[in-house]
Amino acid sequence: MYCEIPFFDNHTHVLDYQKRHYKPEDLSMSFLHGFKDIQTGNAGEGDISKEQAYHLENLGVVKTLVCMLSKKFACNPDLKTVTEIRNQRIEQESESYIKELYQEAGIIGCMIDSEYPMGDSRTKFPCKTFRLFQMDPLLDDLKRQCKSYSQLKALFTEQIRKAVQEGYAGIKCHIGERYTLKVQYVTEYEAEKAYASALLGDEKANEMVYFALFSELMMLCQEADIPIHIHTGCTGGSGNGKIGNLDPLLMAEYLNQREFQKTKIIFLHASYPFIRSAAIMTHMFPNIWMDLSWALPWTSFDFEAVLRAVLGVGCHSKILLGTGQHGIPEMSWMAAKIARSAISHTMDCLEKGGVITAEQGRETAEQLMYKNADSLYHFMEGN
Repeated sequence: MYCEIPFFDNHTHVLDYQKRHYKPEDLSMSFLHGFKDIQTGNAGEGDISKEQAYHLENLGVVKTLVCMLSKKFACNPDLKTVTEIRNQRIEQESESYIKELYQEAGIIGCMIDSEYPMGDSRTKFPCKTFRLFQMDPLLDDLKRQCKSYSQLKALFTEQIRKAVQEGYAGIKCHIGERYTLKVQYVTEYEAEKAYASALLGDEKANEMVYFALFSELMMLCQEADIPIHIHTGCTGGSGNGKIGNLDPLLMAEYLNQREFQKTKIIFLHASYPFIRSAAIMTHMFPNIWMDLSWALPWTSFDFEAVLRAVLGVGCHSKILLGTGQHGIPEMSWMAAKIARSAISHTMDCLEKGGVITAEQGRETAEQLMYKNADSLYHFMEGN
């Protein structure tokens, strides 16, 4: 089971220390990456119908949560009971309960994706933390200020360098979700010509400006030796219908330019459902990594299959584990447990099949659980 191997969460959002009470349907809805059904009458803004609540309760990941929490609490395995008990724990001992979960799961660190500034108390975790700087809010803000592309580029460069100096360990962007991963190289001249139309809302012109700045970001992150974390997969396309633009293979032509091949890129969320596309990109390009957050823990019933698909063609030394956790600490807790179980069973099956040795299996397990993340963020130094 590799129980003693620590776990690094490569992608998490902030924990909600203030919300002390969840209804059972709220807990289920925490795992929804899609649309809430339309309510009428006296329904509240966050409410869903009884029918959708029933369907969400029957998500595989919610059943896994109920199973794992019922074992932890030694209670009946039903959503209502585990929700009531975890609410009691949160209400009575919020911080100690969260710390208990992280210690049980062996979570030693995490990469936080949040709009809150560096050092904000709302980004606290019971483990070592690293921060992602969000490119897109910065770009939206700067475009409201700048009259020309050259001015935009200068301020953008200044702010990215400032973020690196402040200690941000990576840059997050939604290039695929906003436009497409079929990125094209756009010159500064072309971006300047398009900028006036971009300010007027022209979609193609905005795309050109974004692509031009993305190439600038590639070189800035190469200079700083920090990775770009790119939002990919279904969690990026559910709200705008652009899921077809999020296949990582679309980026291959752009990355053929040699000057970009020293910039580390991490495709987030297993690029689900384009899992094999992301995995083959880690094989094809020296600078491409992939992160399995969202697949952990959302595909709990199928995570071993996801893992086998990735390990079958991807570089084991460039695969990261994460959770996509947002709000509730149980997401990271269960993800670490699912990961250990799936990796252990997968490596055992491969060893019995004569595909790997026990030593190789353990090496891969350690790489996935924390060593690959450490090679990027250097959190084990001095330990």
